[in-house]
Amino acid sequence: MAFAISANQLRRDGKPVTSLPSPYTGGALPSPTRFLAMHFTYGASARSSAEWFQSKDNPGSSAHLVIDRDGSVIQCVRFDKVAWHAGKSTWRGLSGLNHHSIGIELANWGPLHLAGGEWKSHTGVTIAHPHIAKHKNGNPNGENCPIGWEPYPPVQFQVAAEIARLLVKTYGVEEIVGHDDISAGWKWDTGPAFDMAHFRSLVFGGRADNDGVGLTVDVAEGLNLRTGPGTTFPVLRLLPAGTLVEPIERDGRWLGVSVLNAQGQPSQTGWVHDHYLS
Repeated sequence: MAFAISANQLRRDGKPVTSLPSPYTGGALPSPTRFLAMHFTYGASARSSAEWFQSKDNPGSSAHLVIDRDGSVIQCVRFDKVAWHAGKSTWRGLSGLNHHSIGIELANWGPLHLAGGEWKSHTGVTIAHPHIAKHKNGNPNGENCPIGWEPYPPVQFQVAAEIARLLVKTYGVEEIVGHDDISAGWKWDTGPAFDMAHFRSLVFGGRADNDGVGLTVDVAEGLNLRTGPGTTFPVLRLLPAGTLVEPIERDGRWLGVSVLNAQGQPSQTGWVHDHYLS
């Protein structure tokens, strides 16, 4: 499978993906586009969500893409147009992330509830093998204990990562965020079942799996690992030349990375400038 973008439309294996255009757009989206915002739909399928984005009963929500559990993709808004996916949102000193981000929705029920000893969606669909965890911002039901969440199928996750890599290359996306990052306290997507750190590493590390290394410190005197994306942030340590790191997020020319130990396992996180990596 191979994705490409032509005239702000997504193509797969040389053909346009299914298009169900939403009327709910907000003018031109600037390029470069700083952020990619990930969501779950709370719904049954990509098509049902895409059709909702077309519905007259919809109060005005939309997204650029919806990816189904089987990896099929529907485009609802062109990548050069604002989609209404973020709502009330703030990040990196910006408000109204609709005007600064591309939005991808993943077909997923999100939080589940126990009924008759089974974890079920809000519509009563049983999820046989849920992901059990507490949300980092607190569970939507207010309970302070692990609850069930629908897992994301590997094919859906991998397709989303492949498309995200293409969006980074085409539109200069610098950072990937969840709706629960930019609208903390009232949104819970993508939730704890979505491995955001791994997703970012797949996208910014340029790999489709966990094999191989990431990037290498390529400066003889070593490279400062900092607490944030800039020289004003304190130095955590000096990384010697040859140190392996795995990118997990980006802010301009600065990369948030996991420092890998001799066994290839993450040992520390921090920020480095990408000019000194190869």
